[in-house]
Amino acid sequence: MGLNLAVGVGVAVVLAIVVSAGHGGSESGVAYVWAAGLGALMIWRRRYARTVLVLTVLGMFAYYAAGFPAIGVAVPLAAALYSAAEAGHRASAVAAAAIALVVSAVFRLAEGQDFRFVVLYDAIGHAALMAAAIVLGELVRARRRIDALTGRQIELEAGRRLAEHKQALSRDLHDALGHTLTVAAVHANVARQELRREPAAADAALGHVGDAVTRALAELRSTVRDLRSDASADLEPLVVAARTAGFEVRLDATPVQPPELASVVYRVVQEAVTNAMRHSNGATISIDVRQPETGLTVRVRDDGDGADAPSGSGLNGLRERVAAVGGRLEAGRSATGWQVSAEFPAGGVRA
Repeated sequence: MGLNLAVGVGVAVVLAIVVSAGHGGSESGVAYVWAAGLGALMIWRRRYARTVLVLTVLGMFAYYAAGFPAIGVAVPLAAALYSAAEAGHRASAVAAAAIALVVSAVFRLAEGQDFRFVVLYDAIGHAALMAAAIVLGELVRARRRIDALTGRQIELEAGRRLAEHKQALSRDLHDALGHTLTVAAVHANVARQELRREPAAADAALGHVGDAVTRALAELRSTVRDLRSDASADLEPLVVAARTAGFEVRLDATPVQPPELASVVYRVVQEAVTNAMRHSNGATISIDVRQPETGLTVRVRDDGDGADAPSGSGLNGLRERVAAVGGRLEAGRSATGWQVSAEFPAGGVRA
């Protein structure tokens, strides 16, 4: 509503300025009222785009029929044409522009105005301005459509990844707990069957049940710990792996919140360290993770010459993952070797 009101005020002000020039016609305060009325129509331009367009054309014809000063053809129609095209009524906008031009030219020629000035000069300028308004409306509509489709694609991709994550999690839990709990169930049945007949066998079976449950709990804790380490961006395993490969690793990192952002940070560092281990001929890897109030910055550098620089789907996929939470990823040569850096705005993960 605020934008529509601003457009309406803008149209009314522009028309009032044109009216004040007093070009042709009879000057009257009613002309300014007419300009305000044409501007007021813009308040409903989004909800009733075609109706506003028709009323604007009719209002312009009535204005000229009343003998008020000339205000052109394109100026009073431009905003209405743009709004109609933006709303998806391109055909209506083109038809309204054509009707306005033809009717205006016919009446001006009937009044005895020069054909070359009316048709070959003035009409071309008006047609160009109205065409620009229609094209601009179409471009804005197309951009919104692209944004909507992009948002839908991101939602579908997020759903797909969530489904894959759930599948992987269920597989891990099944692998970790399925066997041991099955063993526990078998021994529990044996214990129940042998409780009266062979107490010693029942006691042994219960011991096996206890051992199986203990193993299941240990495996469950291990699985949960692995999941949490990914969410909390525990970088130590990456440091240990790089040092094992012969690199000197310098880690300077602060805790990252929220967990969703910490997971992305972990993936950035993991990809950068893995690429350094595979491609770098340097000896040192530096990892810096900073999260001040202005935002989060991640930098992973190595001192290789970057002759065999990493490329391909790894970094491309990482860029998409960083962009999905509102960040930006860059990778390339630096003054001291190869660097992967990611920056995230303050406020955490983007919705």
